[in-house]
Amino acid sequence: MCKFGEKKGFTLIELLMVVTIIAILIGIAVPNFTGALTRAKIARAFADMRSLGNAVEMYWIDNGSYPDSSSDLVTPGLVYITTIPQDPFNISKSRSIEEGALIEGGFGYYTSGDSAWLLVSNGPDMSPDITSEDIDWTKKMVGQLGGWEGAKTGYGCNWYDPSSGINTTGDLGVCGP
Repeated sequence: MCKFGEKKGFTLIELLMVVTIIAILIGIAVPNFTGALTRAKIARAFADMRSLGNAVEMYWIDNGSYPDSSSDLVTPGLVYITTIPQDPFNISKSRSIEEGALIEGGFGYYTSGDSAWLLVSNGPDMSPDITSEDIDWTKKMVGQLGGWEGAKTGYGCNWYDPSSGINTTGDLGVCGP
């Protein structure tokens, strides 16, 4: 029971301790959330590139060559994919149609005649590290390049390696056939 004249409440030290603990928890949570966001974008980029790669392969089955442009994949008649996905890491639209993308702001799309194709995302650093000049078509691969489960070599260098940290340079890729 409180006696008359006694004050109830928290001392300044107690309030400072609570504020300090909250600040420490925020300092731990924010980087983890940022990393989770980057991992989610990487997973989305790979899923979109695999879908686009399947459309490219279906086009090849029907036509005996890989498509030259996005209109080959989405024109009425034989629609191979309903929409060409955007690269979640190409916000500045650094990969344009002139730079090898199927659409503005899309994934880089490169072919070596009728024997192979390569789709490239800018990766978490959001800048294109792999361009048509960097691709070595003799180092053929099939599947995923960069990321947690992908190969680190094939068709060139500068593939994203998450073991070096979330914000390292390097692109993501999917290749085939």
